[in-house]
Amino acid sequence: MGLTKQQTQALAASYPTGSTPDSPTQWYDYVAVIDCIPPNSPERPRLEICGFAVTYCEENVPESFGPRSIIYRRAADDSGPLEDWAPVAPTCWTDSVPPRSGEPAEELTEAMIVEQFHRTDFALPQAVIEPPDGATLVNLPVYFELAWPDAGFAPAEVDTTTLAGHEVRIRPTLVGATYVTGDGTSIGPTTSLGGGYPDGDITHEYTTAAEVSPYISVEYGGEVSVDGGSWSTIPSTAVIDGPSAPLQVLQSRNRLYDG
Repeated sequence: MGLTKQQTQALAASYPTGSTPDSPTQWYDYVAVIDCIPPNSPERPRLEICGFAVTYCEENVPESFGPRSIIYRRAADDSGPLEDWAPVAPTCWTDSVPPRSGEPAEELTEAMIVEQFHRTDFALPQAVIEPPDGATLVNLPVYFELAWPDAGFAPAEVDTTTLAGHEVRIRPTLVGATYVTGDGTSIGPTTSLGGGYPDGDITHEYTTAAEVSPYISVEYGGEVSVDGGSWSTIPSTAVIDGPSAPLQVLQSRNRLYDG
């Protein structure tokens, strides 16, 4: 079954022989390695989260934090590790595993998740403009479309990291997009991605000849999942401006010719 919550927490009071809490010349480093087949290891403890590790704790240790993990430890002192990692026991209380002797388990907080959300490498919104080739005419409808590049994390894509010993997955969402036309006006915020002629619903007509630099500004929200759990809303947003798309607005001229 593995260690209970109390037994897991008690690891913080365990020291190598000859060392004490009052005079800790040595201590144990701890890490919780998710109990899946390799490649999980003390060096990469959360590379994989398998169904077994999640369902085992859900079915056998109700209200535990999970997923089922194997606790490893190694003795260390001020000079660094003194031995290799060695397994101790399994546990479903991964949030109670201390980072080292004498220290409480680091608690994953909402503030840590919000901070990580703002570190997300968000995808820069790209403005696709029609007519193409960077030129249009005065009073001609210009169609705008929001496109996501391959680089960065776009809405519904998942960025995975480790915080306080937990696997944290952040999934950006689209709160709204503002289409900045470059002539002092804008469209939005809206959740529409626009589109090309003739069905696109984000259009603008320029009334004077000019060289403008339209772009799209996106407000990202986010959802978070911790250790494979359900998704919940992150109480914060981030505004990201995409690159400008230079556009030349030309004045059409009518000429009369003798027949």
